[in-house]
Amino acid sequence: MSAKSATAAGAWSGHDTWLLVLVGLSIATVVVLIAWARLHAFLALMLGAFTVSMLSGEDVAKAADSFTAGVGATIGKVGVLIVLGAILGRLMADSGGIDQIVTTLTRVAGPRRLPWAITLIACVVGLPMFFEVGFVMLVPLVLQIARRAGQPVLRAGIPAMAGLATVHALVPPHPGVLVAISAVHADIGLTLVYGLIVAVPCAVVVGPLFTAYIWPRVTARVPESALAAFTTAGTATAIPSSSPAEFAVGIADRNPAAAMATAATKTVSGRRTPIPPDHEEVPEQLQDNRRAPRFSVTIGTVLLPVALMMLKASCDTFGWAHGAALTGVEFLGTPVVALLVAVVIALFTFGWTAGASRRQVHETLSRSFPPIAGVLVIVGAGGGYSQALHDSGVNSAIGQAAQHLHVPLILLAWLTAALMRTATGSGTVATVAAAGIVGPMAHGLDTTHAALLALALGSGAAFLGHVNDASFWMFKEYFGLTVGGTLRTWTASHTLLSLTSLGAILALSALAG
Repeated sequence: MSAKSATAAGAWSGHDTWLLVLVGLSIATVVVLIAWARLHAFLALMLGAFTVSMLSGEDVAKAADSFTAGVGATIGKVGVLIVLGAILGRLMADSGGIDQIVTTLTRVAGPRRLPWAITLIACVVGLPMFFEVGFVMLVPLVLQIARRAGQPVLRAGIPAMAGLATVHALVPPHPGVLVAISAVHADIGLTLVYGLIVAVPCAVVVGPLFTAYIWPRVTARVPESALAAFTTAGTATAIPSSSPAEFAVGIADRNPAAAMATAATKTVSGRRTPIPPDHEEVPEQLQDNRRAPRFSVTIGTVLLPVALMMLKASCDTFGWAHGAALTGVEFLGTPVVALLVAVVIALFTFGWTAGASRRQVHETLSRSFPPIAGVLVIVGAGGGYSQALHDSGVNSAIGQAAQHLHVPLILLAWLTAALMRTATGSGTVATVAAAGIVGPMAHGLDTTHAALLALALGSGAAFLGHVNDASFWMFKEYFGLTVGGTLRTWTASHTLLSLTSLGAILALSALAG
């Protein structure tokens, strides 16, 4: 089906052309201010936001309102999740719970298969969650795996991000995909099946395969604040650099036994000594009466918010709950509430019932907040910049441009969502906006092509995540990358995910006739 059947688009104006040019100029300005002028990302994004607003014709008051509204909305949504995730991660780290997960994972998977294992875990964890929630939950595991296994952080960080991004873009019940399904009148079950079919090759390509190519080419130095926030206090050591000149990963790859021996050690009086395979490591700073939680307890606590959100998602999809039960499920499955419940449970499983005193738990909570202050500032500024682009009218201009193109409908859906993602920085916003443009063109499609059209919208919305995406800055700050390094990893991997999924969707469309 061709987009020629679309209703006539409105007249294109010179102002619309200027808005599209302005998007490119503003993005380049932010990158130059950060990478060349060495300006802090918060100031660069703020200046970029004001530049977009003023040059698009808005007055100073409106420009200020756009930025502050974006900061407030982002901190209110993503920021609270970051705080709760930091608390949960700190509780796990100080209790020895993260050590339990990491020891088991590194023992079972081994150094060579770690990226595959982490990709799978991220896909499972990310199924019912917003991307930011899953990312915050996985950061402590990624940093601890890299430290314990003596591996560069990108070998663990990129697969974690790839698994989350894949299911977020392609698999219901993520909100963007659900909106796309509704807009094009697709069947949820069939879209889920096709989404999983497309997600498998995407996760493999963007996760383990892309990781093997990119990590030796990008240097990542995890900042001390991230190590302090998410690795076990008292035993935290520097994570090896991802630069091949500074870290010879070939040693681990050629000799997995040596790498596993490194992972299965603990620091005692300044030196590392082996831990028996069945030994559960307990951080040294803990008192003798404080016990590390069992592996099953740790996993249960970590997966509790996943289960709550999955329960809500199944209820939204299949409608099995009603009345008070529906209200309870909807409340507990809200991401903020689910993480808060997990934190409260963790106070017991990782704290009081594990032998920690009230003073120890209080100290753990107090240490959760300072290390994430810088991340919150930058993430908030990214939200303000994105809001400035939105309020300037960029969405409308992109919609006008898309309707003037005469291309197959699936390709048009992908292109529209990709343009929206490039301009606004939010995958969910891009899917919703593009669905509103493409939805009216989808009448008369059969169930298979309607499902593939919905997936094309999600695929396009994964394209080219860059400096106007709050998660871009989370990835940069947590893993100690430069802006250029983040573009080569985060941006390149999202672009690869988008193009790979588009190819798979077009192949399925051709097979379906």
